[in-house]
Amino acid sequence: MLLEMIKKSKKNREVMVNVILIIVQMGQIIGPFFYLGDSYMITRVSITFFFLTVIMGCQSPSSKLSDDKTSRVLRLLDSNENEALTDLEKSLSLDSIIFLTFEYGLDSLFLEAIFRKSNLHYNLENYDSIQYYDSTLLKEATDKNSPYYLARAYFHKAYNHSIDQQLDSAFFFNNLAKNNYEILRDSSNIGKRLLSMGIIQKNRGDFYGAKETLTEAIINLEAVGNSRFLASSYNELGTNHKKLLNFQDAIKNYKKAIATSRKQTDINSYKNNLALVYMEQKDYQKSIALFEEVIKDSSVGKRTNLYARVLHNLTDNYYKNNGKANHDNFLKALNIRKSNNDFRGLVSSYYTLAEIEMKRNKDIAEKYLDSLISVSKKIGMPEGEIDALEKLMMLRPKNISFKDRYIFLKDSLYEQELKVKSQFAKMKYDDEQEKARLLVLETETAQKEAQLAQQKTQKVLYLSLSALLLLGGVSLYFILRQRHKKERLQEVYNTEKRIAEVIHDSLSNDVFSLMTKIQNEPPDAEEFLGNLEHIYKTSRRISHDNAEIQTGPAFKEELKNLIRTYQGRGITVVTKGLSEIDWSLLNEHQCIALHRTINEMLVNMIKHSKASLVSFTFEQQKNKLLITYTDNGIGIHPEKPKGIGLKNTVSRMKAVGSVFTLVPKKIGQGVKAEIAMPL
Repeated sequence: MLLEMIKKSKKNREVMVNVILIIVQMGQIIGPFFYLGDSYMITRVSITFFFLTVIMGCQSPSSKLSDDKTSRVLRLLDSNENEALTDLEKSLSLDSIIFLTFEYGLDSLFLEAIFRKSNLHYNLENYDSIQYYDSTLLKEATDKNSPYYLARAYFHKAYNHSIDQQLDSAFFFNNLAKNNYEILRDSSNIGKRLLSMGIIQKNRGDFYGAKETLTEAIINLEAVGNSRFLASSYNELGTNHKKLLNFQDAIKNYKKAIATSRKQTDINSYKNNLALVYMEQKDYQKSIALFEEVIKDSSVGKRTNLYARVLHNLTDNYYKNNGKANHDNFLKALNIRKSNNDFRGLVSSYYTLAEIEMKRNKDIAEKYLDSLISVSKKIGMPEGEIDALEKLMMLRPKNISFKDRYIFLKDSLYEQELKVKSQFAKMKYDDEQEKARLLVLETETAQKEAQLAQQKTQKVLYLSLSALLLLGGVSLYFILRQRHKKERLQEVYNTEKRIAEVIHDSLSNDVFSLMTKIQNEPPDAEEFLGNLEHIYKTSRRISHDNAEIQTGPAFKEELKNLIRTYQGRGITVVTKGLSEIDWSLLNEHQCIALHRTINEMLVNMIKHSKASLVSFTFEQQKNKLLITYTDNGIGIHPEKPKGIGLKNTVSRMKAVGSVFTLVPKKIGQGVKAEIAMPL
């Protein structure tokens, strides 16, 4: 199919786009000039030839189209609605638009083009293509997470199953369409889908379930003032109450339908239904008045299903009132229904005529009942066949086959009604359970977000206080250093100068930048938190880099404090075995060298590796300390020359009789290093 060809085609894309645009425009311009009888021969051949050429990747001069891609496609979609175009031209145009939207990455217009292609095949009754494009629309809308087009795809599925009389599937897909319209908060379409579901429930005998569904449909349709479908919902609810023998509720809803509708044909149909309720109540004067009002309306054609229905009901009304049957009117209604293939209307005509003939001519009555059974089977309406068998048993009481068939159908219908009611109820129950589950998830998510926000606020306050304390500590550090002995004065001066440069280049600039942002615009909590954390870590590193290193048994805490400094800001540092090492076995030079090496490795990790997880493993053997470092960063390119930091690390370890080894790994698999230090 076309979509598979589009997705597989990678050659000459830009040329294909331009050629398609030219073909569509040429086809729309020259088509009317080459009209030959019932077919656009030249247009059809030329467009098909060029289109196939494009799909094969043929070269063509590029077209200099300067307008926006979206506007370009929208213009093509508008031109596709031109009534002067043939169905073939519309189909080819939509194929081109589907290609363009896919190529341009216009997801919503891509889905719209597929939807229109499906609609076109509905109009042409190409059922294989309908199924293909409906399934494609559903898949693409699911992949692109588009509730709007998911709803339309499910509605198409429901409509298709309704045509095939697969009402259970139609109910299922209408429900899925309704759920997606609920995501969009589209009350009008929610109401329409509920109306369709209620009609299916009513037609399958689930009157109580239909009553709930139709009431929900009315609530949604009233909210948006959709008079047409609101009137239809009142009418269906009225019919539902009539089936339940709630005649007063039926009358109330039919009157609401009449008052709400703006279409005269629908109003006449609702008046007919209201008159039938009056007939059921034997209020023949009211029913006759309504039937005659409808049948005299000029908008009711003399060969329409509505005319036949009202004529039949009016004649039946007179018959039930005075016992006199006007056969000509009954037969006239019957013939109109035959010519219009109004099978449900034929069921009513055959039943009434058979009922009348039972008192006059049993053979004719039996023929009408046979026709009633035939039509009922054709449209899958067991209730009509049951009514016919009931009359046949009265005409032929000795015919056991009628009785057996009657009992079988009654039992089957009862079982089917129970199955349908439980099936529809289960669908709605499962739907409500899924909604409840999603609501719980949303609530839990909201609670977690609130907790995170609270934790972030606390962390901001904590880090702010920590930063101030650290800055104060750094200042105190400078003051205390001035009191050292005279022989270390020059070293103190050099150290202070270096620290001042670091503070100016990193910490002061960061603080000043943060202050400027706060003054110019309200701070974003997450960004503010990140900046403070960065300042905090910078100050910690300055402190650790220049503080005196504790050796001996206290070296364990020294290492812990060093590693803890690099925790946070998306980086997790994990240690194993650090507390199990007898650090008193290391001399002062080894401790200092190891401390500087681990610090250098962590600094390099921050600057270069982009790691989020770092691991240190410490293992003490008989006469050796083994340390393994790993991270999940981008790794080190094997051909890239070693930096000064790595060279210093190797030299530092060598000076204390230790070995530093960088374990080779593929790019993207992180870094692994090993240190072997004698004890």
